[in-house]
This record gives sequence, C-alpha cells and structure tokens, in this order.
Amino acid sequence: MLPSAILLAGLVVIIWSLLVTGMRATLFNFGFEPWTLALAVQIFGGAGLLVVAGIGSLPLDPIRRWATWAIGGLRVVTTCAFTNALLYASAGQVSVLTTINVLIAMLGVFLVFRRGRKPMEIPGILLMVGGLALLIGHLDGGWSNLAVRYVFLSETSVVIASLLAERHPDNLGDRRQRLALTGFVTLLSACGLLVIWIAAAALLTEARIGPDIGAVTATLASPWLWASAFVLGALLRGPGTYGAFLLTARLGADGYMLGMAAMPPLVMLLEQIVARFHLVPAPANALANLAFAAIVIAGGVWVVAARYRRP
Repeated sequence: MLPSAILLAGLVVIIWSLLVTGMRATLFNFGFEPWTLALAVQIFGGAGLLVVAGIGSLPLDPIRRWATWAIGGLRVVTTCAFTNALLYASAGQVSVLTTINVLIAMLGVFLVFRRGRKPMEIPGILLMVGGLALLIGHLDGGWSNLAVRYVFLSETSVVIASLLAERHPDNLGDRRQRLALTGFVTLLSACGLLVIWIAAAALLTEARIGPDIGAVTATLASPWLWASAFVLGALLRGPGTYGAFLLTARLGADGYMLGMAAMPPLVMLLEQIVARFHLVPAPANALANLAFAAIVIAGGVWVVAARYRRP
C-alpha cells in the first residue's frame, strides 16, 4: 500500500467520522426528519463538488453513463438506511457495524473481479466477524435491532456502488472528471430521495413508508436545517465522497472498505467529546463498544499486513 494512499485513507476516515457524528448530533438536537436532513446535505455536497469542478466548462460525460445513475440510485438506499440506523444505535456502534462492508466487499470483488483472498488473511477475517457478532449481541434487542438491518442494507449498497466506481471511466480519469462524477452522483441521490417521496405519497397512501409530511414541512421551515446542511454537505459530505471515489480507484472497492475499518475508534472519541457538551446522549457500554471495535480493527490490520506484505 502506497504511503500516499495511507494518508488519503486517514483523511477520508477523519471526514466521514466528523460527518457521522455531526449527523447524529444534528438529529438529536433539532429533531429533524432524517430523510429531509439527508436530502439537504446531499444537495449542498453535490453542488459544492460541481462548483469546484467548474460550472462553466463542466465535464458532462459522467451524466451520460448508466453506471453514474446506478451509483446515484444505490446511494439513495445507503443514505436512507444509514441515517435511520443512527436513530436506533449510537454513532460509535453504527460505525463498528459498518465494517461489515469489508466482508461484503471481499465477497463482491471475488464474484465480480475474481480477486480471491490470501490464506493468511483468514484469521483477520475471523477476528472481524467475531468483533461484529459480539457488538450485535450487546445492542438493545440484539440481532433484531433495526440498526443491524439498516446498516446491512446500507453497506451492501455501498459495496455495489464501490464495485461500479472502481472501474468507472470518469473515476479513473483526471481530477475534474472525478469531481463532476461525484457531484452528479450526489445530486442524483438527492433527486432519488424526492422520487421515492413522491411515489410513496401517490401510490402508498395507506402505508407508513417514508417521511411524515408534517415532519418534513417543519424541518424545511427551520433555518438551522440549511445552516447544518451546508456544513455537513459542502464541507464534509462532498469532500468525503470525492476522497472515497479516489481511494476506490487507487485501492479497489475492498481496499477502500478495509481502510474505512479504522473509523470506529475516531467516531467513538468524537461521540464522547460531543456527549460531554450534551449534544448527543452519552453512549451506553462505551468501553465494551471500544473493545469490540478493537477486535474488528485488529482483524483489519491482520488482513492489511497479510495482503500487502512483501514476499
């Protein structure tokens, strides 16, 4: 693994950790409707990326490719599922749960690209599985906790999108192409949320699917929504998405997921800090969660060492 890739992975981990903690703090303090907050954050994130790419001479190739639309659609699922997961578990717990994407990605790259695992990686994989199982067992409701289902859905979508991004021509192109790609993907995700809302309202009038219209209206009317969406979207979501695509191009989908396995301890630290200011509830079982995260990370380190060690 190149030193520059390690530095990039560290920066992306920091950005996503700040975003996760910020999203949970915003939901907790303002009571925003989760989908509406996610929509506003994506609008600011996508718009910011396109502005940096250069609106006057914006590369339009990404919007013409089916893979761009597919990635955007998958990120709709990711955004909805991940945001809702934060309502049923702490940010630290959710961040540990998301490391399941490493295991899903390993399966994905084998099925799609036929990249197998080295035998020396197996102990690390087993450590990661064990750490995740222990964490889930300590959640309220255990395996039936809705956070588990939401995270599994979210991270499966993340992995499929990353597999598409790994070979996407614009992600393998220059900086402006990648900026345009990530900007379009983020805005397409926002548009996808709107389509889901409209379809649910028109076709499923008796079903409680999607956001409550009253909660949406109240959220949209709050000036704090747009202030927090700018910070979370333009300053965190946009750069984080760009960094994730760049890292995927350099290390592959499974390499990117493996790098993100270092995120849980930082999220837990940030959550402890903001909890001291009463911006989020104090995390339950903080030491136990840290122990589970340590097991998962130990497994990740083992896999990295086995994969990238020199013969």
